[in-house]
Amino acid sequence: MMTMHQKFDIALKDIIKDMPQTFLKLLTGYNTGKFIDVQFPDIQARQPDIVFEAQDDNIVHLEVQSTNEHIMMERMFLYAAFIYNQHKKLPIQIVLYVGDKPMNMVNSMEFGLIRYAYTLRDIREIDCSQLLASDDPEDVLLAILCKTDDVDGTIKKILDRFSLLPPKERENYIRKLLYLSGLRKLYTKVKAEVMNMPITIDIEDNEVFKDVFTKGELKGKLEGKLEGKLEGIELAVEIKYGHEGLKLMDMVRTIDKVSKLDEFSELIKKSTSATELRLYLERNA
Repeated sequence: MMTMHQKFDIALKDIIKDMPQTFLKLLTGYNTGKFIDVQFPDIQARQPDIVFEAQDDNIVHLEVQSTNEHIMMERMFLYAAFIYNQHKKLPIQIVLYVGDKPMNMVNSMEFGLIRYAYTLRDIREIDCSQLLASDDPEDVLLAILCKTDDVDGTIKKILDRFSLLPPKERENYIRKLLYLSGLRKLYTKVKAEVMNMPITIDIEDNEVFKDVFTKGELKGKLEGKLEGKLEGIELAVEIKYGHEGLKLMDMVRTIDKVSKLDEFSELIKKSTSATELRLYLERNA
């Protein structure tokens, strides 16, 4: 079963894959790029989070961490080798730490002729004011995790920006905000501000959010590989499409092959609407 931190990581990867321009510029120096596929051998349990080719042909590899991973340097060194093997370029590597505890990972080593290092960034070092000024809702959303001297004011500004969005889009971003606020122990504050808004959003009846923020795990305590895949999909569609995404889960649960669930998981990342996912499920029922 996925840990809470793994669930936060999934949500953040999904947000960053939408290429929020201001945030990417602050983090990597590039505001856009083309995602590229990096295939690791089957014996590797992990896959790189985000790899894209920038405008100047550099390859940027970004990992999102909500915990201090004691073997992070070893993982990044291995990823760099595989990326170089496939694309004949050494990547620019960045680990973005989004956790609440102090960051304490090692990011460099030297052994004989070998010198290796990657960039380690704490998202709390990024000034949220630049993200709040962006026209991209994804940038505005990520401001909840960044540096601010006025937490309450930042929450209000984020919600003010979201209030201008069309209803479905607004609800989607508010749900994402509620989810990410858990990383900063701000869920109660954000929820209180949302409840004061002149809009209707069904928070209490959403079982995923209820369990994530009250019990610390998804309802049911699913076990096994197939169930674990379903759990991950449920979280992904909820984060991306809110209540409309969760409506798909009855159809998804009829899938009894891990390979098919993996295929659907990839489609979620590339999809642009819950309708697109529904049509896929209906065609493959």
